[in-house]
Amino acid sequence: MDNFVKWKSFLKESKLRIFDFDDTLVKTDSTVKVTSPAGETKEYTPAEFSKHKIDEKNKYDFSDFNKVINPREIKKVTNILRNVLGAEGERDVIILTARDPESQSAIEDYLEQIGINPGSLNIVLLANPDPAAKANWVENKIVDGATDILFLDDSGKNIKAVNALGKQYPDVKIDARMVDYAEGVE
Repeated sequence: MDNFVKWKSFLKESKLRIFDFDDTLVKTDSTVKVTSPAGETKEYTPAEFSKHKIDEKNKYDFSDFNKVINPREIKKVTNILRNVLGAEGERDVIILTARDPESQSAIEDYLEQIGINPGSLNIVLLANPDPAAKANWVENKIVDGATDILFLDDSGKNIKAVNALGKQYPDVKIDARMVDYAEGVE
């Protein structure tokens, strides 16, 4: 690659900073209620549900996630978010969550409570817990020109799905990091 091509690609660099919400930026008391075909209901925390295998025979109730129930800030990650928002240079900052669009105002209210202006970032509500949904969203951003991606999430499945994009897009810097700070939050 000659210097002109390198310089041209540098000019087009597009930074994308992506943060998951539940168990990444905040720990809540929201649970997913899973009812088996036999009528037995079990509740899962976000961390437990991230390891759950979806079974189409079960009935899933995500309604707790339309609210932010008993939020506890995960300061190690919200401080990273604050630093990214305050940093020099152009970048898109995203909260990418499996939550339903009905939770938009609850997330915005929570961000305001911890001193983060929700207007300074984009909140993307996928309404889909499948790791492929996050990976597909990130891939669409790559196709649109993102060249430098930082992805922070508490789910190993989501990290693996986003890291897999590196094989398809070797010229894109993808840094997908697992964060497990929620475990230390009471």
